[in-house]
Amino acid sequence: MRMHARRIIAIYLTFQAISLTAWWAFLLAFPTCIDWFKPAHWPGETLHGFLLGDVLLLVGGSVGTAIAVLRNWSWAVTAIWSLAAVSWYPTLYCIGVSVLTGEAWISSAMMASMAGLTLAMATIQGNANQVPATIRTVNMNKTVAVVWTFAQTTVFWCVFLWVLPMGLVELQGRLGLSVFTHSRPIVLPWVLFVIASMLGLWTGVVIAIHGTGTPLPTATASKLVLVGPYRVVRNPMALTGIMQGVAVGWILGSYLVIAYALAGALAWHWFVRPVEQHDLEVRFGHEYRVYKSKVSLWVPTFQLRR
Repeated sequence: MRMHARRIIAIYLTFQAISLTAWWAFLLAFPTCIDWFKPAHWPGETLHGFLLGDVLLLVGGSVGTAIAVLRNWSWAVTAIWSLAAVSWYPTLYCIGVSVLTGEAWISSAMMASMAGLTLAMATIQGNANQVPATIRTVNMNKTVAVVWTFAQTTVFWCVFLWVLPMGLVELQGRLGLSVFTHSRPIVLPWVLFVIASMLGLWTGVVIAIHGTGTPLPTATASKLVLVGPYRVVRNPMALTGIMQGVAVGWILGSYLVIAYALAGALAWHWFVRPVEQHDLEVRFGHEYRVYKSKVSLWVPTFQLRR
């Protein structure tokens, strides 16, 4: 039995409210730990400036929105999109601080994770004319689909390939774990990153043009895409994303980032793939089952033409 989309949103927002409350309680109980979440030369009180806004807007907003979504109140859509917008302001502030100081990337990574997941919940809720769903097909104009695909890609890359890895590298340093060094110029990982990025962009454009949708599950293609990179592997978007993550970890010299990328592959394979695969089988039936039998999920399958 699949969990209803509204329940998924409500559970996550409740978890978010509890986690944020617990985090602040921990910092107030152990003030020396504040140093992990701010630039070294900033006073601890600087972080406390977020407390009131976090409690009222993020904790209170998450609880209120969870109730509104679960009970299907008329203002639930407005509430969740407002919460998503509110969560991105302190996130962008934290990222700006990290860029300017080169520090506090742990805070930026935590905030980006929260803001990204809140935005994901908003896309599951959809707009006032849509029914909440974890997978929602669209039929966009090709130009609009390409623009939305590039916008989504920009957000994903900034969060998953920049902010989160920087946070993990900083966490690694806090834990006393050293990064590995490169004895030669780091050309190979950059080559891997560029190739994976170009393949990822190609995949997104193919989805937009031939599927008239985007890579996002809540705005996914209404047509089965079997061209381009989909001729050789069933989910090139996931594959190239993992390649990018490994390349970033390699460039940064962080085994923790590489492990994060590989953990992402496992999470996608165990939790996301079954849902997406079931949806494709329901929507496209025999055509998709034939395609699945011929093309591998992870390992590119090249068929020689006779």
